[in-house]
Amino acid sequence: MFLVSMGLAAGVAGCAGHASRSHGVAGGEDRVAQHAGVAELSIEPGAYERAFAIARERLMDYRFAIDRVDARRGVITTHPKRTAGLASPWDQEQSGLGQEWEDLINEQRRVVRIEFDLEDGEASSMSVTVELLRTHRPGWRVESESVRLSTHARTRDELGRIEPASYTERIGLDARFAERLAWSIEASLRE
Repeated sequence: MFLVSMGLAAGVAGCAGHASRSHGVAGGEDRVAQHAGVAELSIEPGAYERAFAIARERLMDYRFAIDRVDARRGVITTHPKRTAGLASPWDQEQSGLGQEWEDLINEQRRVVRIEFDLEDGEASSMSVTVELLRTHRPGWRVESESVRLSTHARTRDELGRIEPASYTERIGLDARFAERLAWSIEASLRE
């Protein structure tokens, strides 16, 4: 019964977090564009400082730990953030049930980079890039009686050194989350 309740709670919370949004600007044209997995937002003249502050706030709203903040160069980066997908309905990075499932069964992390196109201290546009990283653990022998009793097989390279038990690789860009983050910043700029 407990698992059914948790599943329903995760499904309801997950659905609430991924509601569709109207992306058009009333009385104007769209300011967010998608190019090769990177979301780009045009910034009005004189709005750079406000846009930079809002971008930082939105990242903290999504519970990302800020890694680098460089207003002079127009860059904000985050530390990798892991979520458990369906098992963590309070995290809102996933853009659909497929991503919720992927994050549940894999150890995946997202790293956000927001970069402003600066010229003479003013920004004309902002780009949002979200890298998706996956951790692999080769040689993991899962014990059927208890996961706690699982072990790792360690291998050696051609020089005899023990290879690491895990490694992380970049599996792509999360274009949908980058776009949602850009829209969130754009909506706050319009307020």
